[in-house]
Amino acid sequence: MSNRGEQALLKQSTVLMFAVAIAGIATGFISGSQSILFDGFFSLIATFIKVLMLITARLIAKQSNARFQFGYWHLEPMVLLIEGSFLLLIAIYAFLNGVFGIINGGRDIELGLVIVYAAVFSLVEFAYFFYVRYRNRRLKSSLIQFDNISWLVDAMLSVGLLVSFLAALLLKSQGYGQWALYVDPAILILLALSMLAPAWKILKPAMRDVLGIVPDQLDSQVRQVMDQAKAAHGFDDYVSYVQKHGRARFIEIHVVLPADYPIAAVATLDALREEISTALGKPDAARWLTISFTGERKWIA
Repeated sequence: MSNRGEQALLKQSTVLMFAVAIAGIATGFISGSQSILFDGFFSLIATFIKVLMLITARLIAKQSNARFQFGYWHLEPMVLLIEGSFLLLIAIYAFLNGVFGIINGGRDIELGLVIVYAAVFSLVEFAYFFYVRYRNRRLKSSLIQFDNISWLVDAMLSVGLLVSFLAALLLKSQGYGQWALYVDPAILILLALSMLAPAWKILKPAMRDVLGIVPDQLDSQVRQVMDQAKAAHGFDDYVSYVQKHGRARFIEIHVVLPADYPIAAVATLDALREEISTALGKPDAARWLTISFTGERKWIA
C-alpha cells in the first residue's frame, strides 16, 4: 500500500466533503429544510473525521520513536471509533428532531431549491464513492475503506431526500399540501434510521481493536500454522498471542523444544522462524512478528 497515495486521496476527500457540507448547510438555511440542514451538518462532521484520518495516515507513515516504540498504528481504530460514535449520535439527534417536527405539525419548505440540491449531490456523491472504491483496490487502505462509507451514507441521504421531495411536490400538485408539510420531518426520521447500520459497521471492528479483543481469524490462522509446524518438527508445545490495531497485526509465538532437539547452529532456529513467517503470509510493515524458542515450559507460562 502506498501511504503517499492514501494521504493524497484522504486530502482530496476532505476538501470535497467540506464543499458538500457548506453547500448543504447554506441550502438548508435558505430553504428551511431541517433534513437538508442535517445532511450538511453530517458532511461537516464527516469532514472533521477525515482531517483526523489524514493526520493518522501521516503519523502511521512515520518511524517509531522512543515514546511510541510500536509506531502509531493504535491511532487508527481510535479515529474510526470517533467516527462511528459521531454517526450514531447524529442519527439519534436527527431521529428526535424528526419526531418533534411531526408532533409540531410539520414544516413548509422551498421544494424547487432542495430538489435541485438533492439531484446534483446524489450524482456527485455516488460518482466519488465509486471512484474512491476503485482507487482503494490498489491502495488496500482500511482508513480509506471506512472513510468511503461516509460518501456512501451521504449519497444515500441525498437520494432519499430527492425521492421524498419529489413525492412532496406531487402531493402539493394534487391538492394535498397539508400532507406535504410532514415530508421533511418524516425524511429526517428515515435518514436517521438508515444511518444506524453504517455507524455500527464502523463501530464494531473499531471497538474490538480499542478494547484489545483477540481477532478470531488471525488467531485461528496462527494456531493452524503452529499446529502444522509442531507436528512437522516435533515441538513439545507452543503458546501464541495475537493482537490487532487497525491494519497492524501483532503476533507473538513462544515454542518449547525437546531437550534433545538437534540445533547445529543459530541458523537452525532462524530457518524455523523463516518457515513459520512464510506460512503466516507475506510480511509487511504492518505485521510485527516475534518467535522465540526455549527448552523449559516455565518461559511460556
